[in-house]
Parts: sequence; C-alpha cells; structure tokens
Amino acid sequence: MNKCLLGISGGIDSLFAAKLLKERGFEVVAVCLHLASKKKLSDYAVDFLKKNKIDFFYEDCSNEFHNKVVDFSIKQYLEGLTPNPCAYCNRDVKLKCLASCADRLNIRYIATGHYAVYKNGFLYKHKSRKDQSYFLSLTDKKILDRAIFPLENYSKDEVKNIINIKEKESSDLCFDYRASFDSNVKKPGSIVKDGKVVGEHKGFYNYTIGQRKGIKVGNVPHYVTHIDPKNNVVFVGEERDLYSNVFSVEILNLFVDESFFDDRVVNCVLRYNAAPKKCVFERTKKKVTLFEEERAVTKGQIAVFYLDDKVLGAGRIV
Repeated sequence: MNKCLLGISGGIDSLFAAKLLKERGFEVVAVCLHLASKKKLSDYAVDFLKKNKIDFFYEDCSNEFHNKVVDFSIKQYLEGLTPNPCAYCNRDVKLKCLASCADRLNIRYIATGHYAVYKNGFLYKHKSRKDQSYFLSLTDKKILDRAIFPLENYSKDEVKNIINIKEKESSDLCFDYRASFDSNVKKPGSIVKDGKVVGEHKGFYNYTIGQRKGIKVGNVPHYVTHIDPKNNVVFVGEERDLYSNVFSVEILNLFVDESFFDDRVVNCVLRYNAAPKKCVFERTKKKVTLFEEERAVTKGQIAVFYLDDKVLGAGRIV
C-alpha cells in the first residue's frame, strides 16, 4: 500500500482530502503545520481522523514561515512593492516542509487540500472558482512531482454537499505586517499629483497600486499610481493613469523551456481570479506585452502564464 503524508488544517478541504486518499487505497499520515500560531486541531477534526484510522502529528514550521514569508513580505512592502504571501508560503514553507517531513518518515507522496490539478509535469487550472493554480505557480516542479491534490475533480460546493463536516472552512493564513514596522517607517509623507503635493499619507506601506481608499484629492476620484519608499512619497492620478500593457518579470519558475514562448501568444493572469489576458513574452528581455492595456499592473504581484488551462510558468512583476 502506498503511503501519503497529508498536510491538514482541520478545515473541510483537507479533511475531505483525507477521506478521498483513504478511498483511493493510500495509507495516510496527516501533519498539521504550525506556521503563524500553534493552534491545535479541533476535537471534531481529531475524531474524524481517528474514525478514518489516520495518525497525525504537529510540525513546528514557524521559523520558516517567519523568515520566508513574514520577513520577506515586509521587505517587499518597504521597497514599495505589493507581495503575494500565499504564493511564497506554498513554495517556501507549506509544500517544502511537507516534503521534508515525508522524507524523514520515508514517505514518497505528499498531499494537500488545494483546489489544483497536477499531471504529466504540469499544473492546470481547476474547474472551480476556488482554483489555486495561481498560488502554486512558483512551486518547484520537483516538489509538485510528489504532490497529490485529491480535490482536483471537486468544487467547493460539491465538497460541502458530499461530506458532512460541520467545521468552518480553513482560510488562507495571514499576518499583520504593519505591526512589524518600526517608528522610522511609521511616519507621514506627501501625496503627490503632477509634481504638486496634494495631501499627506500616514505611511506609504498602507497603499498599493490602484488603491482609491484613503485618497482625497478634489472632487474627482484619485488612485495610487506609484510608490516611492525612499522619499516617502505616494503618487496619485486619475483612473486613466493606471492602465498599461508592458511590464517585466523576474524570479521565473517555468514548466516549459523558455524557447516555448518564442513567437507564441499565451495568456497571462496578473492577480488571483483575474481574467486572463493575451500576451507575448520576450524571454531575452523578460518583457511581457499585453494585447490590451490592463488596470493597475502591480509590482511585486505574480504574473502566471497559461496556454488554455495549462500553467506554463510564473514570475514576479517588476
């Protein structure tokens, strides 16, 4: 019987994944990764695992989470970028820690409750609105080759209807990055439009490209167009100033050879659940040109390339 180590949070997705793995004949061991807190599994989740004869344990990954996700994200904000912590958490903490635990237990396969599809060396978009291929797109192929996503054929609604679990669904882990900034960063600065100071902000890290909330300039809506952390300035403009169709990417994680993109039109998704946009990717310049302008292309976010539903790779927008 094949063994599989399942990352479990106690929410309905990972519990249902455990049930499906058992039905597929796997000998399942579950691990609850402690990331931002050391919260224990609920009594309901523990009883569920025991009834399905699944052993479980806890693994402290809080140092990895703090170093690879919290510190990294704070550094990005201080550089005027808007990071995507979930993508880096999957890549550098969740799946990597899961694989490390599996190695220690001499278990080949790992599994999670992600709504994703991985087959023949490629990630694919999930059929449901909960598709998480975007957040997994930076993950190393060597780890994905070991991964099983039992929910690949199920939508969230189907999961809720099939399994009678009364636990609330688990949510993506988050943290308050603002609390980590020192007093030197938490200071007011200028809001500038067309070279003129038009207001004051209470900390540039509170803003992201395209943001309207907190911007009060005259009677016309204004939006953040650029952030200059070095000079503590937030630049604003009107909505038309947000649109662009060219940007660069770095830290590429590709599932195909770079030459695949030569003379080929692909789709690009610039934020979670956003509509795909047709584009070309010039690999020598790491330059992406969209066929149509996109609103608020944001530095620090993840751009994911697709061919139909297949993930070709991803990179960070710069």
